[in-house]
Amino acid sequence: MTEYQSLTNLIKRLEAATSRLEDLGTSSAAANNLSRTSAGGQPSAPSLVSSQSNDAVGGEVPPTLAAYDELIEGPLKNFLKLSKVIGGIVEDQSHAVEDLFIAQRDYIYITTQSSKPNTETILELIKPTQQSLEKVVDYKEKNRPSPFFNHLSTVSEGIGALGWVTFEEKPAPFVGELRDSSQFYAHRVIKEFKDKEQSQSHADWANSFVFLLTELQNYIKKCHMTGLVWNPKGANPKNFIGRKPASPYSSNISPPSAPPRGKVDMSSVFAELNKGEEITSGLKKVDKNQMTHKNPNLRVSSVVSDTGAKKKAIKGPAAPPKPASLSLKKPPKKTLIGNKWNIENYENDKNIIVEDTLINQTVYIFGCKNSTVQVKDSCTKSALVVDSVVATVDIVNCKSVQVQVQGKTPIIVVDKTDSGQIFLSEECLDVEILTAKSSSINVNIPGVGENGDYAERPVPEQFKTTVVEGKLISAPVEHTG
Repeated sequence: MTEYQSLTNLIKRLEAATSRLEDLGTSSAAANNLSRTSAGGQPSAPSLVSSQSNDAVGGEVPPTLAAYDELIEGPLKNFLKLSKVIGGIVEDQSHAVEDLFIAQRDYIYITTQSSKPNTETILELIKPTQQSLEKVVDYKEKNRPSPFFNHLSTVSEGIGALGWVTFEEKPAPFVGELRDSSQFYAHRVIKEFKDKEQSQSHADWANSFVFLLTELQNYIKKCHMTGLVWNPKGANPKNFIGRKPASPYSSNISPPSAPPRGKVDMSSVFAELNKGEEITSGLKKVDKNQMTHKNPNLRVSSVVSDTGAKKKAIKGPAAPPKPASLSLKKPPKKTLIGNKWNIENYENDKNIIVEDTLINQTVYIFGCKNSTVQVKDSCTKSALVVDSVVATVDIVNCKSVQVQVQGKTPIIVVDKTDSGQIFLSEECLDVEILTAKSSSINVNIPGVGENGDYAERPVPEQFKTTVVEGKLISAPVEHTG
């Protein structure tokens, strides 16, 4: 009788162990199916994976996504590698850049797999991209005293180029403009670290980010010349909202059909059973009402439904069709956050006025087209550095101002200004300087001073006017002595 009871207990324990292992095997198979690596099965519904894997059913990666993967695997990886060499906050910011490119990859994939959504849905889908972009820019704003401020500025001034996905048509020129803004600070990095340790590393890093933006522009010219397009036969775009990347260069985003279940490999289960009584050493005793093999109601809630296996997976197109381009215009915004004015997305507005300003505030202008921004303030001890200007540089109602032109500008206008220093570049020696109601304005001309330095030349303040044949003739007064 004792042997019979012992055998019965052993059988019950083996039943519990077998049921538990079956449940674990089923859960493992379902999880593998969801991650596109189910044992013995076919790939699951289309989802974002690495560039070495398949992004769509049937092993076909959308051409636009394959080209974007080349951008990630090439220029982006090189930028990340060089950022790691410099380390510190530069490396930290580079990780945020990586997250931004991955978020944008997800968004591009969605456009190949879903139909065109309304504006509200687009804003939800693009939110991860916007949040990642803001994180990159915050590194600059929160670390102004950093010795690597020019590095942070190089990235933050150019990273807005990834906003090209919101452009209705021809986004490539927009990327080119922000690349040029980034290059301005990249030159500063090269100049600042020219005679310091690891100067070549800093130069390579600066050039790598500018090259990354250049390749992004080339990618857009090749794949999205007229902007992003959506798949008119794709899935409902709302099914993609809230799906986040699972790993670098991959995402769990997929159309709404459930993945098919593959056949479970039971060899590992039998291997465990061959251990004999040792198999139950790690199990705890449970009541019958807690056993799924004894209580069918519990089993129902623990098995993954296979109803989705009967549905046909939505195939991603080999190449995206060409419907009307995405049209998403962000609303204009003028806000004061802390000490920074943000002026964004104005178009054809010649009367953007910033009032009630303070001396410690900055003005950030982004995404504006054919607009004029006027900052009402009597500036004191302010400085302005510009690269090249198409029209004019206007200095109005300032005190102790400094302006440096590193490229070229045709005209500089100085009005109602007391004490100013204007530094010209060698390209800007043919500039016209117009002054009115101003005093103590000096122009610094390169290459004519001692040892080839700047030479300071004052702008005349006193004029002699005479009447000649009914006309007024004015000439600056010269003092000798």
